[in-house]
Amino acid sequence: MVIPEFQGKNIGSQLMKFILQEVERLKSISPNIRTYLGASKNKENFYRKFGFIPRNEADLGEGMILM
Repeated sequence: MVIPEFQGKNIGSQLMKFILQEVERLKSISPNIRTYLGASKNKENFYRKFGFIPRNEADLGEGMILM
């Protein structure tokens, strides 16, 4: 997560690009891995730009949390 005063400065996008490069490297070793994330409320569209979809759209059911 990028703290609010630093949002909008391309930091989150750069972090995501770095993370997704590592995911691709790991997929070359083990093609069946899956990548999950917990999007902060109202930030889902940020992750959609990188190809993430809600679990229910992937027919995987809703995510769950124990609080």
